[in-house]
Amino acid sequence: MRFLLVNDDGFVTKALPLTYHTLSSFGEVLAIVPEIPKSGGAHSLTLHKPLFLRELLIHDTKIYVINGTPVDAVHAALQILNYEPSLVVSGVNIGENTSSQNILYSGTIGAALEAGLLGIPSVAFSADVESDEELIEPRYSSKVRRIIEAVISFIASKGWFNGVDTISVNIPKSGFKGVVMPRTQRLRYYQRFESRVDPRGRRYYWLVGDKITEEGTDSHYLSEGYVVITPLRVDLTHPALSGCGELDPLLTELINYLNNALSYSAR
Repeated sequence: MRFLLVNDDGFVTKALPLTYHTLSSFGEVLAIVPEIPKSGGAHSLTLHKPLFLRELLIHDTKIYVINGTPVDAVHAALQILNYEPSLVVSGVNIGENTSSQNILYSGTIGAALEAGLLGIPSVAFSADVESDEELIEPRYSSKVRRIIEAVISFIASKGWFNGVDTISVNIPKSGFKGVVMPRTQRLRYYQRFESRVDPRGRRYYWLVGDKITEEGTDSHYLSEGYVVITPLRVDLTHPALSGCGELDPLLTELINYLNNALSYSAR
């Protein structure tokens, strides 16, 4: 397989070498990431400044860095480097991406959906941790690698899913009770601006939010220790217009496969 690896956390995140080397066991990997973190960048493009693509050697691994967004990184791979991936992998993101709210805001998922928009299958991985240090804790990072390997193994052997552009995979902080494909929660946070004053007496505003968890949703199952799989489509129109039908049975097969493959190693 030929992988394009992107993220929204930039080149300094320790998730980058973890994901890169995990994918390398399945084939060729080209990594292009933003030069600075772009969390919350969603599906944005850079339109009002020139873009520069630089080659770096990080942890003995050659990657490319772009002064743009995760979506820019996808286009740079395809159009500047003329790379033809069989699968685009975005992440592993530091922080979970459950709920429609996070799906729409996430730069990680935005890059994956851009690939889907262009007809390239893609998977976005997100971990419910708050720091690189939590991600690379040996026991946890081993579980993350095993989940990535299981997902890629299934796709490599079974192919892609009808009617699906992107698969979002959310990895729990702890528990690892199983793999589920529940409904998606609408809002993850009640957002508000907090008013503050800087040392010079100037008022400014900081976006904060109170977390919401609704029972039976993707956010709920993730918080309970389940790996959450969410199939996504770039078509946002009403199902009656887009012609959405039943879920591809291969998705159910994926859930069953992951539960069996991870039954010992992910607990």
